[in-house]
Amino acid sequence: MTHTEIVVGVNRSAAALGSVEWAARRAARTGARLRVVHVIDEAIRATDNAELLLAAQSHGQRILDEALDVVRRVAPDVAVEASLEQGDTVHVFGDLAESAALLVIGSDAEGSDGRRTTEHESPKRSRGVRGIRLAAASAVPVAVIPSVDVSDRNRIVVGVDESELGGRALAFAVEEARALGATLVAVHALPVPPVSDFGLGNQSPALIVDPIDYEHIGRAALERALDGIDLDGLSVDHVVVVDEPAFAIADAARDASLVVVGSHGRTGIARLLLGSVSHGVLAHLEAPTVVVR
Repeated sequence: MTHTEIVVGVNRSAAALGSVEWAARRAARTGARLRVVHVIDEAIRATDNAELLLAAQSHGQRILDEALDVVRRVAPDVAVEASLEQGDTVHVFGDLAESAALLVIGSDAEGSDGRRTTEHESPKRSRGVRGIRLAAASAVPVAVIPSVDVSDRNRIVVGVDESELGGRALAFAVEEARALGATLVAVHALPVPPVSDFGLGNQSPALIVDPIDYEHIGRAALERALDGIDLDGLSVDHVVVVDEPAFAIADAARDASLVVVGSHGRTGIARLLLGSVSHGVLAHLEAPTVVVR
């Protein structure tokens, strides 16, 4: 494989073919090759049941054939191949995508129901566990495609901070916005400021930080993060909010065509964990979301 290849995972979920269509359109736009992969879970092979394995292989091939039909319909000029693999899904896709440009998977999430949940909860309409696991283990960017219609949207939301990782996410988002003629929405979230209840009796707690000064701090941080980035010709919205970053990005994503967030680019056991921001965004999918390392 080369860095001009996109790997897309397919299964029997309703979102799978949507992710194939998304990947095919991207491959057509970027000139990338496409590899469509279905993984037969290791647990099936471990049963030593030849009949069960044969049935799984036959079912997997039908899934791949349907995916190839989508590619040929959407992007007939894209070079595509299909492969049927066996093993642990996370490990297989991690290995296959290691030298690719992007890993794409579908998610049956249909957008959040407005209820704010923590990373330890499972929102009813945000079933993004598979996407979270793959994004955590992958060494390359991962695009998680929910069952959400974004055809009438043209805004790319990116979470921005002053870290090196934030810079990589921003660079990815800028490139996408320029290629698609989309508005770039740069979101910088400030943590909820500390409060004091000293001497207030039954009155509401008072902010220790002046709200106006606090907003200025956030806007200055956003400007520093954007400094030196080539934004010529782009429409850019600057968004500074006082909120948890994952919630701020998810809120902005409700009218987005794409969301871009960063995650820890680590090795070893730390690679099995996502940062709280990317984890939270994937748990509240509102649009196709790319996790950049």
